[in-house]
Amino acid sequence: MKIGFIGLGGIGKPMALNVARAGFDLTVHDLRDEPVQELRALGASVATSAREVAEASDIVLASLPSNRASEEVAFGADGVLAGAKSGDIYIELSTISPNIVHRIAEEARAKGVTVLDAPVSGGIEQRQQGTLSVMVGGDGAALNKAMPVLQAFGEKVFHVGGTGSGATVKLVNNLLAGIGMAAAMEALALGVKAGLTVETLKEVISASSGGSPMFRSMVERVTTLSADPPPGQTANMGLHTIAKDMKLAVELAQSVDAPLAVGTAATQPFVAGLANGWAEKELWAIMELFEEAASVEVRPAELRGD
Repeated sequence: MKIGFIGLGGIGKPMALNVARAGFDLTVHDLRDEPVQELRALGASVATSAREVAEASDIVLASLPSNRASEEVAFGADGVLAGAKSGDIYIELSTISPNIVHRIAEEARAKGVTVLDAPVSGGIEQRQQGTLSVMVGGDGAALNKAMPVLQAFGEKVFHVGGTGSGATVKLVNNLLAGIGMAAAMEALALGVKAGLTVETLKEVISASSGGSPMFRSMVERVTTLSADPPPGQTANMGLHTIAKDMKLAVELAQSVDAPLAVGTAATQPFVAGLANGWAEKELWAIMELFEEAASVEVRPAELRGD
């Protein structure tokens, strides 16, 4: 079974590395040379376009940053569907809108190609160790065929329903995550403004009904880590990524006429962070917005750049 992988960014490259290490016959493509050469060193073949990847592969996986990128890679003259053959499987790992998944699946079906939408969840450690959660929508038989590849980077592979279901559950998941992040940071600002210490808030809330893994994670990151990634590195939890995902969730709610009062409000601080030019910062950069609004200092001075 020949595998193709397109998109070797912060999420895609670790997955592709795990596929290569699992011993699959792998062909890769990315616009940047550095990750391509890293995969070549592990024995992967290198293609100059998504079309070439599809021509060389039975199963093609793509990890891309946006709806637009997914459309270009699928539909372009040198895209996947231009090179795919009847019987092939195209797996869209990207976090994109379900309607884009449906469009790709419809076009692929006309060529005899099956599409699975299979976005993933997990941080850098899970990406590197191959222990991501994978949320798959689409045909069960195609999933069974692709399962060995998905298990190269996914510890838990969920078949969540038909085409588009994987994309949908990923947006719901990330919406909840974003709400929790924004709520935790806003609550910290309130508590400190009212005279409490961060240490007290962390200790008491973590052992009480307001506590959650997300609350504990945000307290730790906000108070100990800079929002600026180390030189030469991309953000682990990039603001641009969560902002994009939450906006897609809001669009999904609008498309199905579902009220989204809390989610829409929680999206705004992340969008404001983008407007401030913080797209490449860690997502907890928006703590600065809550601090400014409350005229309070939650983070240590060295993290605020004072």
